[in-house]
Amino acid sequence: MFDFPNKANASGLFSAPHYISSAICVLLIALFVFLSRKISDRALLLVTRVLAIAIGTLEVIKIIFKLAIGEGVIIDHWVPLFYCSLFIYALFMCGFGKGVIYKIGCVFLMTGCAIPGLLFLIFPVTSLPDYPYYHFISLHSMLFHSSMVYLGIIYLKKSYVAFSKRSYLYYVIFVSVPILLSLILNPIFDSNLMLIDNPVNLPIELIYQIYQAVPFVYTLGACLLYLTAPYFITLGAFALYTAIKRRKAG
Repeated sequence: MFDFPNKANASGLFSAPHYISSAICVLLIALFVFLSRKISDRALLLVTRVLAIAIGTLEVIKIIFKLAIGEGVIIDHWVPLFYCSLFIYALFMCGFGKGVIYKIGCVFLMTGCAIPGLLFLIFPVTSLPDYPYYHFISLHSMLFHSSMVYLGIIYLKKSYVAFSKRSYLYYVIFVSVPILLSLILNPIFDSNLMLIDNPVNLPIELIYQIYQAVPFVYTLGACLLYLTAPYFITLGAFALYTAIKRRKAG
């Protein structure tokens, strides 16, 4: 469960363990969303706080493992500064924060979690290509991103913060910070924080072609994607869901 990474033993993408693991996660997400369909605000706050502590603790264990196997000098192998890593900070901001801090965390949980989390379950590029499905890193990544999808759906349904120019500003501010940090740190440490320097393990040939031809365009595109796609795709999906729901009610 805590073996060294070995490509020979890795489950890999689009394999039976990949399909089975992702299917189990999707079924569990659907089950927990159903069970939480009438969850109270107080209970959801408790769930958020429990998840913040649990996910945060698991992330610390992951960092310790990475350092123990000698990956400390490769900061993008252990520093939690990727798009999905923002889920950890949003959990604490929404679970324990007040005022603007709470709203920023809440907006990210609403708009930045469900779709990116689901995409990871489809393309678990940072775990299964390097580890078997039963390894701690793989189990952690599937649990982590399943939690993102689950909580993202629940917070979107609750809509504690309305979609508006202000909510988008909150989202941009929150996501811009790790992007700027990554742009500063990546050249210094030869790292790939936020995956904005190299589309590592992405099974999409066109992206590699763009990166190889004009690396700057890939970096710019990745940054713009982070700043727009999750928010506006979620906004569109929520608008469609709301319209269908009203039509059925009417």
